[in-house]
Amino acid sequence: MEHWQAIWKFALQDYGFLGWYLNMNKMQAPPAHSLDYFRTLATRSDNSAFLESEQEKLAEAIRIREVEQAFLELFSKGMMNGTVHTCIGQEFSAVAIAGMLETQDWVTSNHRCHGHFISKTGQWRALIDELMGLKSGVCQGVGSSQHLFAEGFLSNGPQGALLPVGAGIALHFKKQQQKNLVASYIGEGTLGEGNVYETFNLASLWSLPQLFVCENNGYSQSTPQPNGVAGSITARAEAFGIRTFEANTWDLIDLINTAKEAINFVRNESCPAFLQLRTYRLKAHSKGDDDRDSKEIAFFEEWDPLNRLLSESEALRKTQQKICEEIQAHIESVDKTVLTSAEYAHDQLPRKSSARLQPVTNERIRMIQALNKGMDQALSAGAVLIGEDIVDPYGGAFKATMGLSTQYPDQVFSSPISEVGIAGMGVGLAMMDREAYVEIMFGDFMTNVVDQVINNMSKFYHMYAFQTSVPVRIRTPMGGKRGYGPTHSQSLEKHFLGIDNLLVLSFTSLEDPREAMQALRDYPGPALIVESKTDYGQILWQGNDDVSLKKQGGEFGSLVLSPTRRKPNLTVVAYSGTAREIADKISHLFVETDYVIELVVPIKLHPLDMAPILRSAEKTGQLLVVEDGSTPYGFGSEVLANVAQSKLPINASRLGAAPVPIPSPLELERELLPTYESLLRYLSDLRGLNVEGTS
Repeated sequence: MEHWQAIWKFALQDYGFLGWYLNMNKMQAPPAHSLDYFRTLATRSDNSAFLESEQEKLAEAIRIREVEQAFLELFSKGMMNGTVHTCIGQEFSAVAIAGMLETQDWVTSNHRCHGHFISKTGQWRALIDELMGLKSGVCQGVGSSQHLFAEGFLSNGPQGALLPVGAGIALHFKKQQQKNLVASYIGEGTLGEGNVYETFNLASLWSLPQLFVCENNGYSQSTPQPNGVAGSITARAEAFGIRTFEANTWDLIDLINTAKEAINFVRNESCPAFLQLRTYRLKAHSKGDDDRDSKEIAFFEEWDPLNRLLSESEALRKTQQKICEEIQAHIESVDKTVLTSAEYAHDQLPRKSSARLQPVTNERIRMIQALNKGMDQALSAGAVLIGEDIVDPYGGAFKATMGLSTQYPDQVFSSPISEVGIAGMGVGLAMMDREAYVEIMFGDFMTNVVDQVINNMSKFYHMYAFQTSVPVRIRTPMGGKRGYGPTHSQSLEKHFLGIDNLLVLSFTSLEDPREAMQALRDYPGPALIVESKTDYGQILWQGNDDVSLKKQGGEFGSLVLSPTRRKPNLTVVAYSGTAREIADKISHLFVETDYVIELVVPIKLHPLDMAPILRSAEKTGQLLVVEDGSTPYGFGSEVLANVAQSKLPINASRLGAAPVPIPSPLELERELLPTYESLLRYLSDLRGLNVEGTS
């Protein structure tokens, strides 16, 4: 029995050893739990010296606990909404790390964030107000328990989502030559998330001053650690060349010393470190979802260091009583004013437009050159650019960034394959008042970025009560017609349309993109820029005697290509490379079908400005929307819904890609995507004409 206990105790410190040992000896693991090791830690610590020397830290831990207790009481009285994840039992994790950081250091935290917040900011009153949903809360009551922001602190609920954001802030510190760091808290359950390892890799490769703090409390919500975390926890970080530290919240002197060592290492060496911090939460994961054995909880209640120190010190109990009275007095006296919907329900999106049209003239250069020049202008104004394979001599998969890394070596970063990681880093950089461009090599890979787009960059402005903006711009080529096959040819922009507070732009070679990129410099919110692979090689539109190209006034205004010799009888709405293909063949379409087309080309896909579309369609009486993706639930659906709501007498229809993955053979691909040929067949069918190739 002693032999097994020795093996198990050692194995709990390094799970990898257990697997090796059992395999070598052909044994089966005995029933055990990681908490066996936690129990050993809890019972062998003596904190009497800490009691004598660290009164300030003890008072901070007590304040955290009593604020958390107050939250549970307020919930039981119906004075709070939603849920709350208390850190009762884990207070010294916050005190030891967040409480010892400098003012300009940052903390990124998770759903169990209250202790970290109080230790870093000291704003316990505003935290209480926040969870009570009051305007005086740190985020005016909008974010509540999980979504907190103050200068130097932010938390969010999705597991690991803020790790790459923290890496972006750390990169800013490094490039500014600041001796500051980012402490990023996670739980051991978060080690199942892929963005953890993308961030480990980026932080190690670029030597970022980021301290990863893993609060290992033995459970991932209700799942015991051995059932949710395989292998060694510290070996995960070590595999990326990251220095690791270990401590626990029962041995307080060692905890403080280890925390100081880890913080000093990250600050002085300007490189990442990982601290595994074993601890135990004494309350439920959230308000009441606890199915742990009551005897187990009672054991850790008894050996909880704060409970033991309070039992040993009358002075500490008096401090506790004073803190409780302060908390209760604040709750009773707080102003109950709440944020109104009129104050909250606004966004950063550019919604203003003008009916005024101005002629468009373009320099005679290729679209890819214009994009490159636009990026050059942004970088010269201080922007940062991150992407895969974007530095010289390669210059990006489509050469949009060729030469930029040579000219701006401290602003252009070629990353490993880490779409979610670099998107999150873009968020962190943008929060530090740096316009950040992130290039995603193919639009198909935007599926990896969705979490950062939805849960971070598009929400920060609102859920942090307008205290921060995220001017990050994601550029990506969408669409097919290049024979790249099912995973490199999709048009996925419809999945991003309508995401709150996300500007979606679609560039086209009908217009020099530099004007829009210039306007982006003054736009404070996040943006997704959709480009077309087939458009990159096109010379910017140089005009056509049969049509005039004009631009609607206002930010990112639509383009209108109107016939000069005939009255239009059909409005076509298209964007990106497809709009250029239609524009190039617009005279041929008239010859073949007798339709005189006025082409409306939105640059803003979201928010969509319907005014130029409705003005044109009201004249022609007929509207056709051509979109690059499949039509169900797409861009065309939104246009047609707006037409229906307008109650104008307009016959409206839509044309898009077949609802199947894009095949590789070029001929088959073009049959399934919207092209000049498919538009010709569609219009000919409407006219009842016999066009060769029309089914």
